[in-house]
Amino acid sequence: MGTADVNVRVSFENILYATDFSRYSYSALPYARSIAGKYGSRIVAVHVISLSPFTTSSPTQAWQAMVAQAVRESKEAMKGLEPQWKGIPHETLVRRGNIWTELSTIIGEKAIDLIITGTHGRTGISKLIMGSVAETIFRHAPCPVLTIGPDISGEPDSFADIHTILYPTDFRPESLTAASYAISLAQENQARLYLLHVVESAASVEEEASLRNRLRSLVPPEAELSCAPKALVEFGTAAQKILDLTEELAVDLIVLGPKRTPMVPGGTHLGVSTAYKVASQAICPVLTVRR
Repeated sequence: MGTADVNVRVSFENILYATDFSRYSYSALPYARSIAGKYGSRIVAVHVISLSPFTTSSPTQAWQAMVAQAVRESKEAMKGLEPQWKGIPHETLVRRGNIWTELSTIIGEKAIDLIITGTHGRTGISKLIMGSVAETIFRHAPCPVLTIGPDISGEPDSFADIHTILYPTDFRPESLTAASYAISLAQENQARLYLLHVVESAASVEEEASLRNRLRSLVPPEAELSCAPKALVEFGTAAQKILDLTEELAVDLIVLGPKRTPMVPGGTHLGVSTAYKVASQAICPVLTVRR
C-alpha cells in the first residue's frame, strides 16, 4: 500500500441534501449550510416520494388523490426550508418513484460531488429515507457521503472548522482515496490527524511498531500538516473501537474508505456493514469516500 496523494484538494461544488422532513434529516441541514458557506457550494435539496405505500395493481382515483396530496404536502414542506438557504445558491426538487433510482439520476444530472444525509441509526425496512435508504446511499453513492447520525454532538453551524480528524484504515486499496481526503482536510483546517488500525487480537510489541510505521507511511513527507499525525493501533472490534476513540479524542470528523461488501450483518474490518455502523452511531459526522 502506497502513500496518499497530497495533491488532492477537497472541493464541494454541488451538494445534494436528501430529506424526508423528519427530525433526523433536519439535523443534517445545518451541516449542509455550514459546508456550502465554506466552499461556496450549490445546494440541491431533494425529497423523493416513494410510491410503494400507494402501489396497487390498478391505480384508482383514491390512489391518484393520495399521490397528489403527498406531492402538495412535500412541496409545501420544501418551501418551509427556503429561509434555511438564505444567501446560498440552491434549488429544491420533489420527485416521485423509487427513492434511490431518483437520487441516482439527480446525482448525475446535477454533477453532485457530496451527499449529506441524516440517519436514525437503525437499519432494516423503514419508510424513512433516513433509515434503510440512507444505508443504500451510503453503500452505492459514487461520490463522498457525509452521514449525520442521531447522537451527534457539537455545534453544526461551525462544523466546517474542523480541529480533529480520525482516519481508520485496514490498509486495503479502498482506503487510499479516503486517506487523501483526510490529509487534505487536515491541511486545510490545520487539524490534528489520527491514523488508526484495529486488529482483533493482541499483537507483539514488534508487530505493533510495524503497524504504526505502516500507518505513518500513508502520509508522505511533503504533506504540510500543522502537527505530526499520531498513529494508533487498537485491539478489538473495529466499529466499537472507532466509536470509543471518537469520544475519547473529541473527534470532529471521521473519514472512512470502506470496502464494498454484500449487505450482511457483522461485517469485518472496514467493510460497509462496519462502516455504516460507525456512521450511524458516531457522535460526530462521518465522511465516506470510495475509490
